[in-house]
Amino acid sequence: MTETLINKIAFDANAEVDSDLNDYADQVHQTQVIRLIESSGFNNLVGLILATIWVALLWDQLPHLVLGVWLGMIALLSVCCLIIHYFRLYAVERTRLSSDIFKRWYLLAVIFIGAGWGIIPTLMFPYKEIEQIILAFILVGVSASGIAYSSVAWVYFGYVGLALVPMIIRLFTIGGEIYYSLSAITAFFLGVMIMAAYRMNRASNDALALSYKNEDLIKSLTNTRNELEHLNMDLKDEVNYAKRIEGELKQARDRAERMSQAKGEFLANMSHEIRTPMNGVIGTLQLLEGTKLDASQREYVHVAHKSADALLAILNDILDLSKIEAGKLSLEDIPFDLRELVQELVVLHSLKAEQKGIELNSEINEQLPDVIVGDPTRVRQILVNLITNALKFTSEGEVSITINIKEKTEDRVLLRIEVSDTGVGIPLDKQQKLFSAFTQADGSTTRKYGGTGLGLAIVRQLVEMMNGELGVDSDAGKGARFWFEIPMGISQTALEVSPSKSQTENRKLEGRVLLVEDNPVNEMVARKMLEKLGLDSVTATNGQQALDILESELVDAVLMDCQMPEMDGFEATRRLREREKLADAVALPIIAMTANVMEGDRERCLQAGMDDYLGKPVRMDELESTLRRWLD
Repeated sequence: MTETLINKIAFDANAEVDSDLNDYADQVHQTQVIRLIESSGFNNLVGLILATIWVALLWDQLPHLVLGVWLGMIALLSVCCLIIHYFRLYAVERTRLSSDIFKRWYLLAVIFIGAGWGIIPTLMFPYKEIEQIILAFILVGVSASGIAYSSVAWVYFGYVGLALVPMIIRLFTIGGEIYYSLSAITAFFLGVMIMAAYRMNRASNDALALSYKNEDLIKSLTNTRNELEHLNMDLKDEVNYAKRIEGELKQARDRAERMSQAKGEFLANMSHEIRTPMNGVIGTLQLLEGTKLDASQREYVHVAHKSADALLAILNDILDLSKIEAGKLSLEDIPFDLRELVQELVVLHSLKAEQKGIELNSEINEQLPDVIVGDPTRVRQILVNLITNALKFTSEGEVSITINIKEKTEDRVLLRIEVSDTGVGIPLDKQQKLFSAFTQADGSTTRKYGGTGLGLAIVRQLVEMMNGELGVDSDAGKGARFWFEIPMGISQTALEVSPSKSQTENRKLEGRVLLVEDNPVNEMVARKMLEKLGLDSVTATNGQQALDILESELVDAVLMDCQMPEMDGFEATRRLREREKLADAVALPIIAMTANVMEGDRERCLQAGMDDYLGKPVRMDELESTLRRWLD
């Protein structure tokens, strides 16, 4: 019965662990028990010595039987504790039961030792004042040294309370001003010790629980990284690619929901690490396309470029979905021409439609305002996903884009946009899961048509962010019609017509550019691109080298990577701007050229003092237009 009581008290006393860390309460308590045993070996020896001194002091004044029994009890308990401590019986793992028994009886022995010291004021209280003072010092010392038991709060409270409370009561019952004062001082000392031990125990418990939580988080992050590396290696096998990526991405999604705070940083690192080699792949292919190739070689380059673009599109879809789920994707409200946007998409996809013998057309209500207000980038993304899907699943017939007006006021319009096709259609029982991430209407379509199942999930979330509604009408073998309704603003001012390219834009650029890049492949690709644009270049592999070069050489612009050893691009930019400010010099154009493309990365570059931003993989035309803005 005693063992059951101790077990219940010892292993259920976890109320001090914060509620958000309760999952680690048992681990924390087990660790604290072991700490108590490991740190209290010397304390047991000191207690035994003090008990022997006390008995020797009173040997001639009290019955030897009382003193002998009391000392024997203290000695037996102390020796048991010392044996458990020095022979590490609490850590023996012959069976789980045996080690737990030693732990529990160690705690019980500590409580009994405290009770043994508490017996002194009752049975062996001396009548000489000097001996009373000695007793007080011994009990206070024993209580103070018992701080080693504070790892388990209830053990310390029991030990100190049983040792001092009888002394406090005895002093109080004797009476008199001095004894009242001693009783009050001892009670105050007891309260201070308990308060200090409680705070120490609480802080220790919280720290241990947090460390266990961090260990689990690190293990989970490590597992995630290993799984994604394994996934990247297995992408070579086309047959297993779809099954593996679906399973791994589902696991990553589930894990991300439990670790939303860590997910942002992990996705940023993943994006950077993938985009860095992708920049080398796509950049090299762009350079290769500009060389003399025969028809067969040009076809191979085209296929490789197309595959790289497909891989980059998958990466962008994953990052878009993650940003939406994390609430980090914001929508713009700018005026744009929806008719022009739809016409561009029709032209863009017309070649693929012609290759499949499909007619691609659009029908737009005449009452559609010339200029509406919304986010053209995200509207374009929605339409691209729907048009691409329609073309993918249609082998004959047509794909149509229709825009109608459901409601219209002076400053708002509710649009219904439909993309219909004459393709394979979607069974009614499969339509429910269409807009879930990583799923398709039929698993077999993955093998035939390809795709990750992310596109429609992104479409659904974008439409919901625009306060709209999305749906599908379809039957198997009879085509499908995807529609969405979104409210948009109406602009009362016409759009500015962008000027056409001038003759200046058709000639090669002139100037000298400092290229700051630590990746050798990306450095080579960027340098070759600059040569094709007619620009000279000088290179640096980190921010400090760039600052050293700018002290001795003149350049017209800087292409600055952000993540580099020794000194990153942000710090280098800040130091350069400070140097320019002190010298009252004209600011040198600094363009970020980085694989950091997550939400807020562009703003971070501009806040550091950079003038413009290019995300990797870098396209030749984007590089040219950006440099032309600053060099012309």
